Amino acid sequence: MFRLFLVPFGYELLVIACEPRNLYNICDYTSEERAIFEKLKNYTFRTSLLKIKIDNTSAQENEYAVMFAPSILEKMDGSVYAFRNESAKQFGYDVAKGMTHNLVTVYQLVGETPTSVTTDFFDQILEQQLSESDWWPFSGEYEVLRKVITPYLDHFSNEDLKKGLPWEILNLQGHKNTLYVHGFTCFESVLHCWDYAKLMLEVDGAEKALPKDLNAPIVILGAGVSGLLFAVRLKRLGYKNIEILESTDRYRGKTHTFIEDGPYPSGSTEKTVCELGTCYLSPAYYHMIEELKEYLDGNEQIDFANNEGSQGSQDNFRGIVTKGAFPMPVPPIIPYPEYIIRKAIVLLNDPQYTNKESVMTRIAFDLVKYCILHWEIMGAQKPMPPKPPMALLEKTFYQFLADNQMLSLVGMMEYIYSVQGYGVMKDIPAYYGLIWITPIVIQSILFDNFSPENVPVVTAWKKGWGDFWKQIVEKEELSITYLADIKSIKRVDQKIDKHNKDKK
Repeated sequence: MFRLFLVPFGYELLVIACEPRNLYNICDYTSEERAIFEKLKNYTFRTSLLKIKIDNTSAQENEYAVMFAPSILEKMDGSVYAFRNESAKQFGYDVAKGMTHNLVTVYQLVGETPTSVTTDFFDQILEQQLSESDWWPFSGEYEVLRKVITPYLDHFSNEDLKKGLPWEILNLQGHKNTLYVHGFTCFESVLHCWDYAKLMLEVDGAEKALPKDLNAPIVILGAGVSGLLFAVRLKRLGYKNIEILESTDRYRGKTHTFIEDGPYPSGSTEKTVCELGTCYLSPAYYHMIEELKEYLDGNEQIDFANNEGSQGSQDNFRGIVTKGAFPMPVPPIIPYPEYIIRKAIVLLNDPQYTNKESVMTRIAFDLVKYCILHWEIMGAQKPMPPKPPMALLEKTFYQFLADNQMLSLVGMMEYIYSVQGYGVMKDIPAYYGLIWITPIVIQSILFDNFSPENVPVVTAWKKGWGDFWKQIVEKEELSITYLADIKSIKRVDQKIDKHNKDKK
């Protein structure tokens, strides 16, 4: 039941941490703001958690904890293109194979569509493809436990990047006492939401919009990742009167951590942490982890590859489905490191690069070149360059690599960029590829796949990302109003008045 009341005062700062288009009929956007938001595009991402029966046949066939099918994803038509075995992550590869059931997260993605994509649409594809797939390694006996569907990766086209729209947003920060911190400002990831807030607060307009009085009322719209992280930023600046309004009944946004009470390995009662949203982290996150370590009590990083498999290497971590990826016969599923090499040989198409040693030398050379070009184009400023890199903004990410003779890196980057729902290299603007794949990211993945040392690089949280947000909310004593139904937002240059807020 909802009751209506009038807020007897105005907020001095409005922070929009939700998708700005969701406020079209609520907020008094200027024509300039609307012109930017209307250019945003997004995908639709669906993850499903399955409880799958493991029999002797499927256990033998299932050689990988994670599997990715690049050519299937290229269609972006809702097809199942990847899975992650949460039981293998939790208990180890060999242990998971010996269990009666495994928990497995399945990925589906739809490209830019004019209308919303329904749950039924994804359900039908999932059921059909898991029964007919020639690469799905599990039995057909499964139960769908959880489903999460969400609009994903707000981004601009190359044409709109050339117009400088991300930098237009940066210039708008602070206008009418409004700050924008949602992932659309830069990039979807947790890391970029954290880094962008620091960058944005150094912009003159945003800095001037911050209230002088630390007790001034501030409202944040959205208790997702960006909203919670920006609340931490404000708290550290000394602000005490922060109210977060959330339209759903939960915080955490696109983080969906589920702690499942079984299935268990023999003799164990350890629960399984399953991620249907935010999942991985890498050395690129380490500065953020250090800055936010107070919210990580008991939630240490774990080796996502969980090197306990019988093969004793990363080979049993990631498998790549080769269908449609090679012009010659190749095993239907191969380890990720082998895929990187094979893909490089095909794309280089050069007699001097026909074996692993020569290709690895070329990859190392192209990696150095990529890091140099990245610095020249993107600069040292995180998480985005200080001005539009105009020479870059007419290319897809694949075209960028091809034009700079770095196709040896395609096999490596396909996984790094695409598996998480960020689109495909032949479609996404090069700008977004370079934002996500920084030198430290690509070096980390290279080390992860080809180093003889057993050092974890791609990691996860033992208690999940959900515990990280829980500690932030509790330790900062954040005030969150759930199921908030905001009727209108009217802004002025000196003060923001918000009226007709429905509150449960």
